[in-house]
Amino acid sequence: MSGRAPEKDAIKGGDSEKVVGVDNTFRRKFDREEYLERARERERQEEESRSKSKSKGPPVQRKPLKHRDYEVDLESRLGKTQVVTPVAPLSQQAGYYCSVCKCVVKDSANYLDHINGKKHQRALGMSMRVERASVDQVKQRFEVLKKRRVPGSFTEQVEN
Repeated sequence: MSGRAPEKDAIKGGDSEKVVGVDNTFRRKFDREEYLERARERERQEEESRSKSKSKGPPVQRKPLKHRDYEVDLESRLGKTQVVTPVAPLSQQAGYYCSVCKCVVKDSANYLDHINGKKHQRALGMSMRVERASVDQVKQRFEVLKKRRVPGSFTEQVEN
């Protein structure tokens, strides 16, 4: 036996013809025009989606990174036990809740990482870039820190 299909006789209009191969006229034919039209339609849709994404408006201008103006309270829950309920709202679940990002972080180290991280800072409207300080600003900051220093502290004792 060879790998070829046996020859079949086909009768057309009374003539006897030899047909070689398998009769596969039931298979779907490739319609070039139909597929070209589908490709054109897909290209139109992609072009529309690209133009829509560009027309969203100007890019968001974010403020540079700045110091936190509040104290992070990580010690208030130190050594305390909290009951975990499976169907509690996010703000009442165990861990630290971030109201800006609406997420719960399980421990204080991860919470600190979260509030200093990119996702949280973006939600606050800040970029991760730091504003460059001038020499005068640095001198003013040193003066403020000198005034804030507590008299009789360890650093003053070392200097004397």
